[in-house]
Amino acid sequence: MNNDDGKRHKRDFLRTIILLKEITFFSDHLFKDSILSNNPAVMLRRYIDNQVYLKYDFIPLNLLKESLPSFKIYCKENPELGSLYKKLRKDLDFVNHLRNKVSGHLSDEALDKMIQWNPDIYDEFTKVSAAFQKFHIYRAMLEVAVNSFLDEKGQQKQFGQEIDFQIPSEWKKFYDYLLDTVNTAIYFLKSVQNIIRPNIKYIKQAKSSLSQKERSDYFRETARIAFEIENDQSKKKTLLPRMTEILKMFGIDPEPYAEAGHTDFRFKPKGR
Repeated sequence: MNNDDGKRHKRDFLRTIILLKEITFFSDHLFKDSILSNNPAVMLRRYIDNQVYLKYDFIPLNLLKESLPSFKIYCKENPELGSLYKKLRKDLDFVNHLRNKVSGHLSDEALDKMIQWNPDIYDEFTKVSAAFQKFHIYRAMLEVAVNSFLDEKGQQKQFGQEIDFQIPSEWKKFYDYLLDTVNTAIYFLKSVQNIIRPNIKYIKQAKSSLSQKERSDYFRETARIAFEIENDQSKKKTLLPRMTEILKMFGIDPEPYAEAGHTDFRFKPKGR
């Protein structure tokens, strides 16, 4: 494995870790935390909170769409991953649209459609119930976003027809799509991560015998040195050797960083 391959593996491994964490975080709230409650007010609040999580779940899913080309190389010799790659590429186009509509912009056009399609937003009852108004707003926001994803014939591209979020079966149709997309994304990312993991070269660190107080003192000193260098680059040559010495006290040997491809290790006392 050459150095370029090593860098690519490390970048892609970071992508899988970040995307898995964020997609799983939001999906756990969306699909695992029940909104059901014997208290209508509590259930309404949970529903609204769920819609906020839904809105932000589109962001890491869209990041996955942007990252897919980086993962394509790991699918070449794996037909299952290749099939999942194609499915995600298609399904995440819809996510990209949703993200732009509900997480990226609040255009006059979208807001006017929300009001037109969901007059309950300004029902008399909402004057005395802010929570009920928010319920209608978030439902309307999602409905407008979903139903504005159109093909060249003007039909809803993902489902073939408009979705009415006041009808439970149609609401379920959207959530089934989203759950399937999330589960596919998580499985895909874990599979790619498992392919990359054996190719990651980690840095070996020596054991340290420092006490907790000594670690705190040295940490403050390294922070001070870093700030000094940041403010006055002329001090770099003088202070870097001390920084290296402290790193070794922490059990970090600067030398392996270069071996692992970290040639720009900033505290290494070496000319660039």
